[in-house]
Amino acid sequence: MSQSVEPYQAKAVVGDSATCPGGQCQFTFPTVPAGKRLLITSVSAQLGRTHDTIVLEGNGVSYFVTKTHPDLGNVTAPVSLYYEAGSTPTARVFAPDTTQHTSLIITLVGELHGV
Repeated sequence: MSQSVEPYQAKAVVGDSATCPGGQCQFTFPTVPAGKRLLITSVSAQLGRTHDTIVLEGNGVSYFVTKTHPDLGNVTAPVSLYYEAGSTPTARVFAPDTTQHTSLIITLVGELHGV
């Protein structure tokens, strides 16, 4: 018997990076439902030119995703990260320069697998 697979896509937004406390913008995505395992296969983000790294967390590991060039404002990267049922995927972007008013958007794409 094959296990069920559902597409997954979630977006989180910080409207102004200058408002992030302690120079770190936090993003929270929906909690993985009971009976499911989430496989994130891609992350994309609008980071602007002053922010260069996303840290994906919430599964017991810190996974760093960086832009390929500092002049780019966006990042798109293939990843392979698992999140178990009940865990909540999160992300952080370091934003230490409060003079930069950048809108930050992170999108996670993947699959929900039945367990």
